[in-house]
Amino acid sequence: MNTLNNLLNFKISLKKAVTLNRITVGLFFFLSGIGNYFNFNVENGFYHTVITQRLQLWGPFPEWWQGTPPLPAFIAVPYAWFLPLAEIVFGILFALGFWVRWTGLILILITFSITIAFGIIPGGSLFANGVESFNKNIFFMTLIWMIIAYEVDTKKARMRRTMERLNQLEVKP
Repeated sequence: MNTLNNLLNFKISLKKAVTLNRITVGLFFFLSGIGNYFNFNVENGFYHTVITQRLQLWGPFPEWWQGTPPLPAFIAVPYAWFLPLAEIVFGILFALGFWVRWTGLILILITFSITIAFGIIPGGSLFANGVESFNKNIFFMTLIWMIIAYEVDTKKARMRRTMERLNQLEVKP
């Protein structure tokens, strides 16, 4: 019963919730980058997928349409090598809370580039059908945006309080 009371009385602040989400999202990107490097050169691994996959913005097309050709090698090769590195670096910076506004913006751009590179709706449906879809990418981009907005808002509030204190000190003789 005591444990239940402790759980019911547990208060989670907005700051704690945002911090926990920031750390979770940052670790997701960090581990995703490591996973992409571990599966880099295997058959159908990250490198092979980026180099050879035909771009389809949404679902299965008729047989006569196979999507656009893969990205040109001068774009695909650097993308394949640097995207996992960017996920690792910016994911850990975001998780640790360094330059949240800028690392978050870069993570949103990374997620957007992945969405475009691998298809907006590759499974042909927004509903679960065993094929990866873009739904989680939209949630990630929205969550990162909310974390950035919270950080900016708290920074502005802190600056406003500091300015008010300074103004109070100047007014007193």
